[in-house]
Amino acid sequence: EGNSYTMVVDQGHVTPPKGGMINMAGTVFAVLDILQKPAQAEINLHTDSSLTAALSLLDEPPFRFMTKAGQSVELGQGRAVLDTVLRLPLIPKVLVSDVSYQVNGRLTDVTSDVLVPGRTLTAANLTLTASPAGLRISGKGKLGSVPFDATYVQGFGPAAKGKASVEGQVELSPTTVEEFNLGLPTGMVSGTGSGQITVALQKGAAPRLRLTSDLARITLKLPEVGWTKPANTKARLEVDARLGAPATIDALLIEGPGLRATGQISLRAAGGLDTATFNSFTVADWLKAGVKLTGRGKGRAPAVALSGGVLDLRRMTLGGSAGGQAASDGAPLDVSLDRVTVSEGIALTAFRGKFTPRGGFNGSFTARVNGGPPVSGTVVPSTNGSAVRITSDNAGAVLKAAGIFDNARGGSLDLQLVPRREDGSYNGRVSSTAIRVQNAPALAELLSAISVVGILEKLNGAGLTFNDAQADFRMTPDAIEITRGSAVGASLGVSAAGLYSIRTKAFDMQGVVSPIYLLNGIGAVLTRRGEGLFGFNYKLRGTADDPKVSVNPLSILTPGMFRELFRRAPPTLEGQG
Repeated sequence: EGNSYTMVVDQGHVTPPKGGMINMAGTVFAVLDILQKPAQAEINLHTDSSLTAALSLLDEPPFRFMTKAGQSVELGQGRAVLDTVLRLPLIPKVLVSDVSYQVNGRLTDVTSDVLVPGRTLTAANLTLTASPAGLRISGKGKLGSVPFDATYVQGFGPAAKGKASVEGQVELSPTTVEEFNLGLPTGMVSGTGSGQITVALQKGAAPRLRLTSDLARITLKLPEVGWTKPANTKARLEVDARLGAPATIDALLIEGPGLRATGQISLRAAGGLDTATFNSFTVADWLKAGVKLTGRGKGRAPAVALSGGVLDLRRMTLGGSAGGQAASDGAPLDVSLDRVTVSEGIALTAFRGKFTPRGGFNGSFTARVNGGPPVSGTVVPSTNGSAVRITSDNAGAVLKAAGIFDNARGGSLDLQLVPRREDGSYNGRVSSTAIRVQNAPALAELLSAISVVGILEKLNGAGLTFNDAQADFRMTPDAIEITRGSAVGASLGVSAAGLYSIRTKAFDMQGVVSPIYLLNGIGAVLTRRGEGLFGFNYKLRGTADDPKVSVNPLSILTPGMFRELFRRAPPTLEGQG
């Protein structure tokens, strides 16, 4: 018609090497101007075929698009309805560079086990575009049972040979954990969120995955360290992995309110967690250490090992009625830490322990007090956290290393700390037997004030032995309030109540000193522990190095049974505030 030529294919087909027949009905061959030299042809291909047949046709000479990309034409099963526009000059020898083309189409009922090796991809409806730059397939579908909205990109240039990628969004949920057999315990992940993924595909190599997410609408629970991320709180997740058999997570970052962890994860060949190693694991302001999680089978909480870091018991959120799956199946916790802080100035170093959350956080440990004498202990659950009991066969060395009392020697120690509701505060009880006190300035000042020369000389010589010493106290990060304390021996009995500042080492105490306690103590059944029938009331202020002692000499005339009538209430933490 005029200078144009048009041919329409009413019925016909092409049969490529693979995939069966391609229906070509509706295809148009047109020359817009037959007088042009050379004339330019435009071919509008309308094809309806299987996905394999369409890709097989694209792989025919002279283009060899799929071969050049290092990919098989058998990417999956499904139907392909494509519209392709080709433009080329009508000359005796047409080169590839002379041809331009654009492909647009729709893929339906797609199933592929090739795009992401080891996973079956299904999609009801995808769009396909192709040009000299490459092939793009995009849309919504499922990878296994996990929904996604992604784009598959296959370059056709020389630099893209053997390379392809998948980019988009994927659902993050308990279904994702189950589908990819990540080995996480049941209940650790709940809710449904999304993540951005990029999968780099290289012929002959395992696919490389990059996943990022803000974890919105997802609840995460790590009962092993007492951490929870609510669904309405955002966090940060970054994953770099190799999707081999099994998959390996080469780099993992989780960062959220109160938690930051970086590490690597390996999965078992049969699926499930093998090990998760976090070189840096920080929880709030109480834990900074290396953490290793070891899988114990499907649905079970992993075993946890802490190593080479620091822990602050004053702020630790474990303990109490530890809940969750970790508590129910007793996942073990192995601890090897450099430092565990108990209170201001008191730390357990070279800490080694084994614990379990079964029935509440509990276990046993060994350590050294501030790098000094060894102690052993136990941890048990209590209402406000983890209660600690520490024992030693050298009470004097422990008290000195803790900076509490430098003048005690030997003796046994039994210290119990039960956390209070306030952070870093404990109710405590300490007891000791056969402890010897030598050259103690405060005690020497007290004995001097009551003119007990023989006992004073003994104190400054071999020392005074107290057969039994014990105290009930309350400890905060700043001070210790002794509510009831006593020390008794054959030569002396002492009671004490009041305050001791941990930061300044200053005293504000009062009590009773009873000389010749072996005889005087016969009437102690009518008095407080450590006080004989007759004794001197005293007050102690100042510091351990510079004590200020005052004694009421007339108090010796007040028998113990009446002493409470004249005794003033000792100083307390509330009164100090």
